[in-house]
Amino acid sequence: MKISPEIKERIIATANALVAEGIEDPTNAAVLERMGKGSLANVSPVMREWRASRKAEVVAALEMPGDLKKTVETSLGQIWATASKLAQASVQSYRQEADEAIDAATQERDEALSEIQRLEARLAELDKIMADKDQVINKGKAELESERALLAKATAENAALAARIEDREFQIQGLKAELKEARDDNKALQKELVEIARKTKE
Repeated sequence: MKISPEIKERIIATANALVAEGIEDPTNAAVLERMGKGSLANVSPVMREWRASRKAEVVAALEMPGDLKKTVETSLGQIWATASKLAQASVQSYRQEADEAIDAATQERDEALSEIQRLEARLAELDKIMADKDQVINKGKAELESERALLAKATAENAALAARIEDREFQIQGLKAELKEARDDNKALQKELVEIARKTKE
C-alpha cells in the first residue's frame, strides 16, 4: 500500500518526538496513540524504515565526537520545539478562524430568525387586513341581498298595484259607459215628457 509523503513525515516526526522525550525505542502503538489518528498498516512500514535509519544514525553517532553529538541532539531538539510552536500557532489560527466562522454563522442565523419573525408578523398583519376586508365584503353581500329582496318585494307590489290600477281603469270605463247610457236614457225620457206635455196642452 502506498503511503503519502505527508503521512510518512508525520509518523517519523512523531517517533523523533518520542525519542526526544526519553523513549529510546517507541513502539508502533505509541506512535499511533501520539498521532491520535491513522492505522498500524501505515505506521508499521514507516517505523521499520525509521528504525533501520536510526540504527545507521546510532552507528554514525558512535563515531561522532561527544561535543558534535550533543550539538546535533540540541539542534534536533530546537528544531522540534520550533516545529511544535509552529504547529500550535497553526492550531490556534485554525481555532480562531473556526470561532470567527461560528460567530458569523450564528449572526446570520440570528438575522434570519429576526427576518422570519418580521415576516411572520407582517403575514399576521396581512391576514388580519384580509379578514377585515372579507368581513366588509360579506357585510356588503348581505346588504346587497337585503336590497335585492326589498327590490323584488317592491317590484311585486308595483306589479300588483299596476294590476289593481288596470282593473280600476276597466271599472271606470264601464261606469262611464253606464253613465253615458243613463244620460242618453234621461234625455230620451225628458224628450218624451216634453212631447206628452205638449200633447196635453192641445
